[in-house]
Amino acid sequence: MRPNLAALHAEPREWHRRGLRHPDEIASMVHARLLADLPADPCYRDFFVTS
Repeated sequence: MRPNLAALHAEPREWHRRGLRHPDEIASMVHARLLADLPADPCYRDFFVTS
């Protein structure tokens, strides 16, 4: 029996198999980023990595 789409959608492993992140993981990353002490304006290092 094949699992239904809702069951697959709820399983983080299925998202990872397709190279994606589960929506709950994205929500936790956004939450952590919002709680971080970040400057109001973006700076150079937000976009580029210096060697």
